[in-house]
Amino acid sequence: LVDAYCGIGTFTLPLAKQVRQAFGLEVQATAVEQAQINAQINAIANVTFHTGAVETLLPQLGIIPDIVFLDPPRKGCDPTLIATLLSALPQHIVYVSCKPATLARDLKLLCQSGDYQLTHIQPADFFPQTPHVECAAFLRKGTGKGGI
Repeated sequence: LVDAYCGIGTFTLPLAKQVRQAFGLEVQATAVEQAQINAQINAIANVTFHTGAVETLLPQLGIIPDIVFLDPPRKGCDPTLIATLLSALPQHIVYVSCKPATLARDLKLLCQSGDYQLTHIQPADFFPQTPHVECAAFLRKGTGKGGI
């Protein structure tokens, strides 16, 4: 499992309990420090956190993960990261987004080649009476037909 844009390990740590090895990637050094502390507090030893730009770190890991979990900032994923994902072709991608427009843009890039199929998308209204909505999208490798 690779958790890109992992922050303090909010998703990484619970998911690490379900996999053999987990990697958290985050640009903010203070968030990575907190993630490491959270891993120690919760006695989760199969996770490694890395500080730096996600689009740079993922290829440096030298692995092809089974699952990539994405939770990017509002601007969405860097195009270089999308290209890396399309090159590595992990079995599953879970994409959590706080901005539907960038989610749609990135899903189109991931699905248009036919390498991925969007299998499920779920909005969550965490901020009622506001225009803000979170969405979780689930993609599976190898079953796409070139569209969303």
